[in-house]
Amino acid sequence: MARRLHRRACACAFPAVILALMGAGRIAAAQQDAGGGAGIHGSQADVVTPPALRTRAEATYPPDALRGHLSATVGLEVVVDDAGKVAEARVIAPAGHGFDEAAVAAVRQFTFEPAKRNGAPMKSTVQLSYAFHPPPPPAPRETMALPPVPAPPVPLQQGPDQSTLVLADRPQVPIGAPPERNAASDSTTDQKELSLRPRFRAEGLLEVVPGLFSVQHAGGGKAQQDFARGFNLDHGTDMAFFVDDAPINAVSHAHGQGYSDLHFIIPETVARVDSTKGTYAADVGDFGTAGSTSFRMADHTAESVARLELAPSTGHERLVVVESPDLGDRWRMVVAAEAFAENGPFIHPEDYDRFNGYAKATHVLDERSDLSFMLMAYSGTWNMSGVLPARAVCGEGDGTPTPAAYAGSHCISRWDSIDPTQGGAAQRLMASAQYRRQLDPHWDLKASVYTLHSTLQLFPNDGLFAPFQPDGIKYGSQIEQDDTRTQSGADVRLTHRGVLAGMPLRTTLGLQVRGDDIDSELHRTQARKRLDGIDANIPGPIYDGHIDETEIGVFIEEELRPARWLRFVLGARGDRVDAAVNNQSQTALDQVSGTAGQGQFSPKATAVVSPLDGWDLFVNYGRGFHTNDARTLLPVQIDAEAPTTTVKVLGQAPTLVATATGYEVGTTVRPLDGLALSAVGFLIDLTSELTIDGDTASTSPAGQTRRYGAELAGRYTFDERIYADVSFTAAHGQFTDAADVAAGTIYLPDAPIRTFSAGVGGRQPVGPVTLLGSVTVRSMSDRYADQGPAPLIETGWTVVNAELGARWKNFELVADLFNVGDVQWREGQFEVASRLPGESKSLTSQPPPGISFTPGLPRTLMTRAAVYW
Repeated sequence: MARRLHRRACACAFPAVILALMGAGRIAAAQQDAGGGAGIHGSQADVVTPPALRTRAEATYPPDALRGHLSATVGLEVVVDDAGKVAEARVIAPAGHGFDEAAVAAVRQFTFEPAKRNGAPMKSTVQLSYAFHPPPPPAPRETMALPPVPAPPVPLQQGPDQSTLVLADRPQVPIGAPPERNAASDSTTDQKELSLRPRFRAEGLLEVVPGLFSVQHAGGGKAQQDFARGFNLDHGTDMAFFVDDAPINAVSHAHGQGYSDLHFIIPETVARVDSTKGTYAADVGDFGTAGSTSFRMADHTAESVARLELAPSTGHERLVVVESPDLGDRWRMVVAAEAFAENGPFIHPEDYDRFNGYAKATHVLDERSDLSFMLMAYSGTWNMSGVLPARAVCGEGDGTPTPAAYAGSHCISRWDSIDPTQGGAAQRLMASAQYRRQLDPHWDLKASVYTLHSTLQLFPNDGLFAPFQPDGIKYGSQIEQDDTRTQSGADVRLTHRGVLAGMPLRTTLGLQVRGDDIDSELHRTQARKRLDGIDANIPGPIYDGHIDETEIGVFIEEELRPARWLRFVLGARGDRVDAAVNNQSQTALDQVSGTAGQGQFSPKATAVVSPLDGWDLFVNYGRGFHTNDARTLLPVQIDAEAPTTTVKVLGQAPTLVATATGYEVGTTVRPLDGLALSAVGFLIDLTSELTIDGDTASTSPAGQTRRYGAELAGRYTFDERIYADVSFTAAHGQFTDAADVAAGTIYLPDAPIRTFSAGVGGRQPVGPVTLLGSVTVRSMSDRYADQGPAPLIETGWTVVNAELGARWKNFELVADLFNVGDVQWREGQFEVASRLPGESKSLTSQPPPGISFTPGLPRTLMTRAAVYW
């Protein structure tokens, strides 16, 4: 009997948990912000106690590793909430072979005595090492004549659970826990959940943000069109995008203000997506009116992977390789490369080819600091289907007359194109560095610098043959938009944690600097050939100039907790924007030169009341802004009587900074572990709306607007194996300036009115195989296409996507089915004053406004095969 008991014990996994206590003052350092840095620290005036382990769970030894007699140690970063539960757990030192998943699953079941400051429980972030040791091999068979030989004691493996709690130092600085929610609409999603969602394009990463929709509206590598909270964000007019604190939105861009092309991101290298809504975050400046989305890039991955995607019906081919080498305790590194090709479902293939590269290395300098370097590269070329006038497409329509040339059997397929020579090319190279240090028990520093060079050459043709120039009918309406820029900047933040009269305080001071050096051109073209100088009506480019634009922002944010159930976050931000525009062509139709500058002060305030554990009430207020394109601020006049062309600036320049004021009330309840339900009401006033200019395929400022509405969201995660979410947004918006109200032109073009999304997915081990699958549905209601008073309508849509797959050992095979119901939907839609071939050619006849659209993806099957190591 003793022998049998002994053998059973030796067959256990023998996990050992190591708490990395980097000094009693630092372990209670709780809650770091998303960019890293320490949390709350102790001082001589206050007493800080670290979290203590109450209960633990044993990890299941990975079967393959057990059969191979493999041992490993997994490094984890764990967020312990003020109730002692594990709120987040992620791998910071992967071991592979299934050890990482097993360790995370076990640690999420741990409970702790929470960290305390002066006796008050608080959130904390700690590091754990979970060590796996296989059982010793069984002793040789013994004869009945021999007495059993007792096994030697196993060092550090005493007690009934056969584990030992060891206190040790570990020379790693954590990357940072997700930010604490300061509004009911805040959200964060990690790579584990991202990997479970069907995603045909990189921009599908945005769909994890509740209420944020992203669609393609021209094809190819052009940036997508985004929607949120009643905003048509176009390519980024009112949503601030960041990658590791570097802003993505491009100011005064040739294709529109705030242009945000996300094709440079390899989804497998994104560690987390954090989002805010509204104007309440002090660290978000330009474009943060509807909110912000931040991509936190991985400095390691739990496993390396090679993945191949194929969708034969669209010519979709994608190969990505991600390698996370083990360089020792003081280094974390990821390198990745992606090759991509796609034709789409179109008659004229998109022929979209791109290459992406990514590398990030982090060096732990000592137990209090680290330094990371990141390099991202992207290059792509493509053709575009463009946006098709609905009146010319078989089975479509928009209420306007169908031209005789396109009536009956002469209509064109929704997969055809009026101008198949549309398309473009883009390149982007970015380098950044980040330094983080715990200066002392009270102060943390995080400093980031970056520089990037990007180019875009785009050939859109929204108007087709519309005469937005005097002889536009003769040459058509294709234009060439060229944007070449070098953008550099820095983001420096100091965080101080202390206590005032027994009340914990956290103060953050920030400085953000950005400079853009831009060459921008706009040319009339036909089949991608410039028409500069072709006749007297087109003497040169539409625009050719150089723009220098700088933005400087400073902010302060104070978080204080007078009571355990009450928290305030008070902030203030000051911004200064300056732009200089210089014409570089004496033959340009639009000769713009001049300077503009403006500043803004933006107060912020948040109150969080938690009457019960698991129930939070939020009240938010904040002022924010988006900038306008510097070229639209300087009205010009050509002096035709002068011997040489001169430019005169007329009148008062329009505003460079458009102010947004936002209000929000919301609540979040967590009735079950892993379940969060939120309800939000919001209102946003904007002094100047950015609208799409169909002639130049860019954005231009318009009048004042107001939006208000409600959001409902639910999210459930279980054991990092199952997720479910649902989100519904209803928004009402209109122009509010007196002239528009009097004329009845109050509707917001392309603005979403109701959106709905839901999804469920998970991974479930079944013997030696892990099954995975998910189903998602996204829906957008009808919306207005113009300001009215009798606006055209853009039709709504509902699309369902699904996936099913399995992983066996290090191999994974997944099938994704997009648009399960094969619905015919209009992914991108605009009202455009287009003129089709065969319609009236009178120069005095204005082209009719109508709905132009890009067809949404038909039912498409994509298979994914992956190998992990």
